[in-house]
Amino acid sequence: MSGERREQIDLSGKRCVLVTASLAEAIAPLPSGSTIEAFSDDPVAHILVKRWCKDTGNELVVAEKQSNGWRLVIRKGNTT
Repeated sequence: MSGERREQIDLSGKRCVLVTASLAEAIAPLPSGSTIEAFSDDPVAHILVKRWCKDTGNELVVAEKQSNGWRLVIRKGNTT
């Protein structure tokens, strides 16, 4: 898709609402269809981000457990 951007964000050290708040801030300026790859060491980050995506119209594309946390890939939906 033309204009699609791919970004990365490190959410290490952030817990609970700070994970999704930081993700929301990072994804806000991106155009719809863009993806953002996030890393979080919060043990329940995949659950938090899955719920946040459902609530905000974004898509959790990948939630991959790594030895020291979670790799998460989110595609921005058609949100304003």
